[in-house]
Amino acid sequence: MRMRKYLVLILTLSLAAWTQTGQPARPRQPLGQQVVMPLVEPNTAASAMTPEETLVRTAYAKFAYASEQGAIFHLANEAEVRAEGGQPILEHSAIGLSDAERTAVRQVSFQLSQFDVGNLADIAGRKAVDLIQPPTGEMLACQTPTTSVSEAHNWLFYEVACAWRPASGVEPEVASETFGSLLKREWDAPLWNASTTWERYAAYSVVVTFQGKSRGPYRALFVFGHDAKGNTVATPQDGTVDSIALATALAVPLFPGALLESRLRRQPVFTDWLSSHQNYSPTCSVGQGDVCCDLTRLQCGPGAKDVANSMAKSLPLGAPSRTK
Repeated sequence: MRMRKYLVLILTLSLAAWTQTGQPARPRQPLGQQVVMPLVEPNTAASAMTPEETLVRTAYAKFAYASEQGAIFHLANEAEVRAEGGQPILEHSAIGLSDAERTAVRQVSFQLSQFDVGNLADIAGRKAVDLIQPPTGEMLACQTPTTSVSEAHNWLFYEVACAWRPASGVEPEVASETFGSLLKREWDAPLWNASTTWERYAAYSVVVTFQGKSRGPYRALFVFGHDAKGNTVATPQDGTVDSIALATALAVPLFPGALLESRLRRQPVFTDWLSSHQNYSPTCSVGQGDVCCDLTRLQCGPGAKDVANSMAKSLPLGAPSRTK
C-alpha cells in the first residue's frame, strides 16, 4: 500500500461553504481538517479530558450518529414518497429488510481508550505503524453524501455511509519508517501550507463494531496544529476507520433540521427514533445547529430545546418535500 494511502491527508474544508452549498470549498492546499467546537455534556468524566481527547471523542461520536441518522432520513423520505402516492426507489442492499433492520445495519459503535497526549517531537522517533496501525483483513470504507431537502426553504442533510472493504498490506519501507520521517516526507511536500504549524498529538486505542464484525483494539492518532489565523486544525490518522469521514463528521453540522422543519417530520419512523435520541440535558447548547455529545458513551443527539424550537415552526405551504 502506498504511503499516501496509508497516511491520509485531509483537505481543508470551509464549514461556511458546506453550509451554504452542500459541497466542500475547493481547497487550495492540503492543510488538515479545521476543528469546530464540540457541544459536550459537562459531566465529571468529560471535564477531566484534555482538549485533544475531547475532539477525538467528538469525531467518533458524531461519526456514529451520522451513520444511524442517515438510515432514519432515508426511511422517512421513502415513507413520505409513499404517502404522496409514489413508489420510492430502494438501494439494492435495502430490499427485503424491515425498517428496524435497515437502522441496525447502519449502527456503528466505538470504544476509545488508552489516550496518550503530548508534543509531536516526543513521538518522532517511534515507528509510524506502531502509532497508526494498519488494518487487519478489512477496513471501514465510507462515503459522506450530502442531500438537499427543499420545501419553502432549503436544508442540507449530512450522513456517513460505510461498508467493510478488503484492506491491502503495508509496503516494507513503510513498515520500518519512523513517524518523524513520515511527517517530514509527507508534510514538507510543496503543496502543504507552510503557515500551518503542527504541534500536538493524541494517540489512542480503538475498537470498532459494525454489522456484527469488530476490529481492534488497534492504535490510531490525531495530529493537531494551528493555521495562519490561529484556528485549531486537526487531521485524523486511523488505519481501519475512514479518516476523511471522521474529519467530515467532526466539521459539519448534524442537527436534523431537514427532518424537523419539513414534511418528513410527520413520519413515525422519524418521530419514534427522535423520542429516544434527543438530548434532554439542560446544559445542551441551544441554537448552535449541531448535536450534543456524551463523550463517555460516545453518543450524540439533537438538543430537546432545539428540537422543540424546530417543531414549533409551521410546515411550509405548497409543494411537498423534494430531495436530491
